[in-house]
Amino acid sequence: MPTASHRPLRIFLRRAVPALLTLALAMLARYEIVEPPSIAYACDSAPWGGACAARTLLIASFATQGIGWVALAAGAWASLTRRAFAAQCALAAGAAGLVLYSFEPAVLGVLAGMLVLLRVPAGMRQAPA
Repeated sequence: MPTASHRPLRIFLRRAVPALLTLALAMLARYEIVEPPSIAYACDSAPWGGACAARTLLIASFATQGIGWVALAAGAWASLTRRAFAAQCALAAGAAGLVLYSFEPAVLGVLAGMLVLLRVPAGMRQAPA
């Protein structure tokens, strides 16, 4: 039977689901859209035509590490406000940034988001023995 000490972990895991879904989508984008040589060759001649425009925008977003900076900003927002939604945003953007070549700023956003989500509420803290 789960005890009260397991409750924060269950809450964290439930709140981490959006980040896990984002991680899966980012991996799908990386390995099915960005990296395959056949798609790269097809988009070389017209990078802004049709579906290649979305691929080009995705590449531009991680060339400037935009996803990582969004994760870092969301992590700072989460740290300042202590809101679970902000922490979820930091985790989701950070997961995408870690997979899509923007890991330097993204890792800080992920860590800040995790710290906020793992924070134990004051009512659940155990009294010292």
